Amino acid sequence: MTDLFAPENRRRLSLKPGKERVIANRHPWIFAGAIANESGPADAAIADLFDARGERIASGLYSQHSQIRLRALTFGEELTEALIRNRMQQAVKMRLTPGARLINADGDNLSALVVDRYNDVLVVEIANAGLERLKPLVIDTLRELLAPRLIYFKNDLPVRRTEQLPAENEAIGEGSPSTTFEENGLKFEVDPAGGQKTGFFLDQRENRAMARELARGRRMLNLFSYTGAFGVFAAAGGASSVDNVDISAPAIEQAKRHYEINGLKASFQVADAFQFVRQSRDRYDFVVCDPPAFAKNRGDVDRAARGYKDVNLFSLKLVQAGGVMMTFSCSGHMSLDLFQKVIFAAALDAGRRVSIVRRLTAAPDHPVSLYCPEGEYLKGFLLEVRE
Repeated sequence: MTDLFAPENRRRLSLKPGKERVIANRHPWIFAGAIANESGPADAAIADLFDARGERIASGLYSQHSQIRLRALTFGEELTEALIRNRMQQAVKMRLTPGARLINADGDNLSALVVDRYNDVLVVEIANAGLERLKPLVIDTLRELLAPRLIYFKNDLPVRRTEQLPAENEAIGEGSPSTTFEENGLKFEVDPAGGQKTGFFLDQRENRAMARELARGRRMLNLFSYTGAFGVFAAAGGASSVDNVDISAPAIEQAKRHYEINGLKASFQVADAFQFVRQSRDRYDFVVCDPPAFAKNRGDVDRAARGYKDVNLFSLKLVQAGGVMMTFSCSGHMSLDLFQKVIFAAALDAGRRVSIVRRLTAAPDHPVSLYCPEGEYLKGFLLEVRE
């Protein structure tokens, strides 16, 4: 087997003069515009970045097709197979629960690699051509650490088209990728092949636990409910009723199944959430608004802000005085500051007096690198509506 870490198999990149700040800030994404020239194998998995004096200043995962030409894993020190194995081990050993994000890309200093665990199934996302060539290393390390029944590569990521990588999902191991796991005592079924993201929204774990605590005696509306997890926790916490609304009929069917296997009851409606909140005459003591990402790129931010304002404006009108609302944005291109301004504008136009009780973010198994703030995609607020 070719040693992809050997010097002769690595790409050599030279930094443009005046671009030294790119490295000084230790941001792991080195864009093509910062590179003066390249040499060595064009299909290399690993590349080294050198400054004008010929000193190696960074090493990482290479891509000849992406504008992110190098995903830096080290800054000056040697990048080895052992280093990658050790970082994977360090991340995994902190998160040995049945449902967890084991590796969170840049947040765990393993750019382009995401690994989620659902009991004996691991779901892996690889977003870089260089890392794709290191797939055997990823597989061997995960097997050594966890001995999973199945490793499922979720390859239908848009970024993989840019990287010119196969988009067909791939299963390595035995049986179906579908499985069941428990989160804080409640059961959920996961279908990595057909579900959104890796099959479940693990990033909302702590926020779902909070919903359980808030729900007692309250009438709850779960907007963009997907497979119903927020509502399941609310029902388990003693909500007087739970209404789930989602545009996807298959998602609603799976939500029904989640209530059934947990011995809980709720109501369900296949509907567009934007239309629902405009047309509903009901009032709720507790609303969760957790839409999909509206901004897929920077050019979508203005349009996304309008969408977030619209759905939050009409959602706030449905909250009884004295009620609460959890609202989220998972658009990485929308800053927390902008999202707060959007919620301010929605509250103002709704004519409600609203207070921020708590700022909400992703679960602790989704760490964010200080050097790569783009990793902090999930943001939200717990709001109290007073009149």
